[in-house]
Amino acid sequence: MKTILAITALLASTTVCADELLFPNSDFESGTLDGWTVQGDAFQVQPTKGDNTAARNRESANIQGTWWIGGYEKYNGKEGKPGAISGDALTGTLTSQEFTIKRPYITFRIGAGNLPGEVGVRLLVDDESIELATGVDEETMVVHSSDVRAYLGATARLQVFDNATGGWGHINVDDFRGTDHAVRDTSKDFAIDNTISPSGYPEIGYDQPLRPQFHFMSKKNWLNDPNGMVFDGENYHLFFQHNPKGTGWGNMTWGHATSLDMVHWKQRDHALLPYRVDGRAGTIFSGTAVIDHNNSLGKQVGDTKTMVAFFTFAAKPKFYQAMAYSTDGGETWTYWNEGRAVVENQGFDNGERDPKVFWHEPSQQWVMLLWVQKDPGRVRWFTSKNLVDWDFASDLMRDWAFECMDLVFLKVDDDENNTKCLIYDASFDYEIGSFDGQKFIAETETLSIVRGNYYAAQTFNQAPDDRAVQIGWMRGGPDSAKLFGVPHNQQMAFPVEMSLKTTPEGIRLFCWPIKEIDSLVGQTHEIDEVTLDAGVNVLAGINDLDLVDLEVSFSPGDAEQVVFDLSRVSLRYDVKKQVLYHSGIDNNGAPREDVCIDKLVPREGKVSLRLLVDRLTVEAYAFGGATFAAHYIHPKHGPKKLSIHSVGGTAKIHDLSVRELKSAWEL
Repeated sequence: MKTILAITALLASTTVCADELLFPNSDFESGTLDGWTVQGDAFQVQPTKGDNTAARNRESANIQGTWWIGGYEKYNGKEGKPGAISGDALTGTLTSQEFTIKRPYITFRIGAGNLPGEVGVRLLVDDESIELATGVDEETMVVHSSDVRAYLGATARLQVFDNATGGWGHINVDDFRGTDHAVRDTSKDFAIDNTISPSGYPEIGYDQPLRPQFHFMSKKNWLNDPNGMVFDGENYHLFFQHNPKGTGWGNMTWGHATSLDMVHWKQRDHALLPYRVDGRAGTIFSGTAVIDHNNSLGKQVGDTKTMVAFFTFAAKPKFYQAMAYSTDGGETWTYWNEGRAVVENQGFDNGERDPKVFWHEPSQQWVMLLWVQKDPGRVRWFTSKNLVDWDFASDLMRDWAFECMDLVFLKVDDDENNTKCLIYDASFDYEIGSFDGQKFIAETETLSIVRGNYYAAQTFNQAPDDRAVQIGWMRGGPDSAKLFGVPHNQQMAFPVEMSLKTTPEGIRLFCWPIKEIDSLVGQTHEIDEVTLDAGVNVLAGINDLDLVDLEVSFSPGDAEQVVFDLSRVSLRYDVKKQVLYHSGIDNNGAPREDVCIDKLVPREGKVSLRLLVDRLTVEAYAFGGATFAAHYIHPKHGPKKLSIHSVGGTAKIHDLSVRELKSAWEL
């Protein structure tokens, strides 16, 4: 059998490429299948018009003209119209009329399933069948040229075939032509998604009545995981998963904000945008940023240290870890090797993701930890001297480990000579132990500290004074843009400082709101010991509270409940159950009563709480930060008046501080 050389976007012509249709309607622009014969079910409702197909939320198909073959569409047996059911299960062939091969290359567009031998285009010459190309595991088609010089002058037919029934079991094609040269597909070149504006939304303010006032959220649209948190010597940088195109998840970019104090934030232009490279289009998933303090990458310009971001390039069929760097403090970015992998997919999970990178001073190297497998849970460690070449170090096998891993070194009881390593995942399961530059050794069982809508938290790399400050995403709440008249959806929790303390149970993690919250404090109400019995309301003299930072220590006594009716939310401590509840909201926006915050067993007869109340959220810290929770509330279904009181008996307030907070935004 003769062989054929298939060339896909490898050769570039320096001259204008002469071309012609292989036969009438080889580009489907008649809007019919004239010149083609269908066998089977896969192509019964073809050709497809425009980009409006049944495929899932389809991106542009990169079509030529108006009509093309979109193999995902399905004949549903009713009036011959496209149906909504997946076309992956359909099989069949689409065979062309005979034509004479007059030019050395056959050039066409092809996309969808990358399944050689199962879906694609073949050339039929006499009794030979020569596969020309398969798809690229993307709906968007790419230009493909096949060298057919060995068949010049021969009579041939084309056959589009689909024999696959599983995932990506369909094929897209368009515009079959004879060309004098291989056509270079520029869509395979490195290209940033230019449909996403880099804007930081200067036209959007924070003055909506229900906009949170001391929690970070994007000025506009969807937000999720915090990314790339780093201190550059002057500014704190918070990057974040962001959808620039809507209030739902999608189109993942890295949004960017900076702050001098982790409280007052200024949103910048988007930092990392989706791109295409080597024919693969992907979005920017979570990761880390570091300051290249010793110029390991060799890209420093002047005195400004290079900022290096590591992220997951979320492109099918397999994600990989890529890198970008900035020499101007995060204003502009260069994708290393045009966004290609610095750590290839390890083969455990197609969605391996969320690299955490940090400098390990004792071993004088950079370290990466990466979640690579869910069942069983596997975290893989890598090391590097130059931030580019990463060597496998070890695997940490943990059933609890799943995405957004983080690691931080903390002093125990603020002792400079006793430092431990804390490792945790997105759900904030954690272990305390040691790390030697190659592997983690646990010294505790798996523990947990957080409740509620708190997820994917990360700490600031290279923070001053060895502080470990963490910000988490408050996931799972209602669509605030649809329900409450704000332009954003989802927000971050308030930053907390992490510490390790010795307890009767052993060394444990504590989290407490950062001291910089003091910059927001306005009027303060201090109340000494008060007995809560019938008719006593500790807040009777306070008529209005908007943003609240409240600290209280109380003894439940013989009361049935101790109730905190604050702005937009009511919290009650059930004395018998020893559980703190609040009035909340479900994911559909409906108010909920009795949402459990945490079980709080009194210590020496007392419960100590700190509550942060913003316009859409409440956060509760107990016993100095031994546990904490972050929850969404319904801002329109709060109590009718402010009150702290007991129900069904007598309780006692030992000390109470109610601090009214100012907005962190420039309104």
